[in-house]
Amino acid sequence: MWKLDEGENIIKVLRRHYWVMLPFTIGLLILSIFPLLFFYFISSDLIPLDDILRQGFIDFINNWDLKVFAYSVYLILLWVFFFIEWTDYYLDVWVVTDKRIVDIEQKGFFHREITSFNYEQIQDITIETRGFIETLFKFGTLHVQTAGIGRDIIIKDAASPEIARLLILNLQRKFSQGKSGL
Repeated sequence: MWKLDEGENIIKVLRRHYWVMLPFTIGLLILSIFPLLFFYFISSDLIPLDDILRQGFIDFINNWDLKVFAYSVYLILLWVFFFIEWTDYYLDVWVVTDKRIVDIEQKGFFHREITSFNYEQIQDITIETRGFIETLFKFGTLHVQTAGIGRDIIIKDAASPEIARLLILNLQRKFSQGKSGL
């Protein structure tokens, strides 16, 4: 884990917008209801099946212990997928301090990449907003090009990227004025 330097203060913590999780969550909710609908339609006469095949499904459906166990395992797997995605969403952060920016990117449960860079290394900040939803809910990709680091720093689906861009530019300006005044 990273530590703040002595006298360093956190100004803002940036995360991806919460709308990013919405399609995934809705998809999991639909997937959680799908087995119930499937067994309902199989046990009804709405779907024509061979009598032997239908009787096999009906025997399975009438076996409550097996049905509840199978559905519970299925829901637990969906919950694990949700937890993995939420962990990645929640632990991907940018910490903007008065001296630097720290990019913490969670790549899995046990793999994290932490990059920090000072304001003097920033060469360009670009915001990319695509589509109606991103424009309406004010989120997009914040791309910071830096000098001296092997890769550019990107936070996808950042909430209020224009505000974050202005904050970083103001902090960079203050930092460079403080350096020139020494």
